[in-house]
Amino acid sequence: MSLAIDALLLEREDGVRLLGPLTLHLAPGERLGLVGESGSGKSLLAQALFGVLPSGVRQAGGKFTAFGLPLDRPGKERDRIRGARMAWVPQDPRQALNPLLTLAQHLALLPGIHREESPSATQRRLAPLLERLGLPAGVDFSRRLPHQISGGQRQRICLAMALSCDPELLVLDEPTTALDPLAQKAFLDLVLDLQRERSLGFLWITHDLGLGSQACDRLLVLYGGEAVESGPAARLLSAPRHPYTARLLAAARRQPSSESGFLPAPQDRPAGCPFQPRCPDLHENCNHWRPWQGSPHDGLRCERPLEPAPRA
Repeated sequence: MSLAIDALLLEREDGVRLLGPLTLHLAPGERLGLVGESGSGKSLLAQALFGVLPSGVRQAGGKFTAFGLPLDRPGKERDRIRGARMAWVPQDPRQALNPLLTLAQHLALLPGIHREESPSATQRRLAPLLERLGLPAGVDFSRRLPHQISGGQRQRICLAMALSCDPELLVLDEPTTALDPLAQKAFLDLVLDLQRERSLGFLWITHDLGLGSQACDRLLVLYGGEAVESGPAARLLSAPRHPYTARLLAAARRQPSSESGFLPAPQDRPAGCPFQPRCPDLHENCNHWRPWQGSPHDGLRCERPLEPAPRA
């Protein structure tokens, strides 16, 4: 198993729950999409995996492992996994890149730590990768600072950094948010090509159900820090069962919807299903969480699930 998260619970220091308990498993080479709107806890999960939770947020329960080794306990083996076998492509490359370091210095960071490789050796080894990513491999480009290149190039530099130690698993946190539609498609096509060439597994975090279905084999839908539905991407696109998944699908297709409102703040979320304030088919039993129905790979938590569309 590349990644195993079991009953992970993240809370604020005042005890307000932010994410979970969340369970998901990712097989080698599998592409899993974590889908939900802002505030659902998606990026918190990525931060927990890489040990960079924001101040005031703590792991209050559960565990997570990568390649059979615990990630939530300190140790040299854990540190070797992060950045080497498992790498992160952040949401905002402007914040992820140090404005005072050249591109060459950025690319040499992880190989210097995990491979004890010299910057010149890294530059030679990564030249074919940079070419594959459509980035100039020459000295003039490598000496530039992050603000001297385009947004699309910054995102591809972050991808090159993530791939610099030949990882087996990528965590991509909304990697196309800052890109225009054409650049988004080019980046998605590039990542999928690299995934096939390198047999990469990845956890793709996105608010866009349509994009998640293009990038991933399987989707897990989060709302208010809770998993509400999971299953094969094709099934969730054709027959969503949870009302929130259906809402995400309508938004991805730019279809009108009667649902309104916003995701409540963590301290204001109701007991039971967190989607209650916005659900068009509310039932009194929604105050209590219905047990997860189905397998971890294809399941649902809903008291009044949508009926599958009849086959033609």
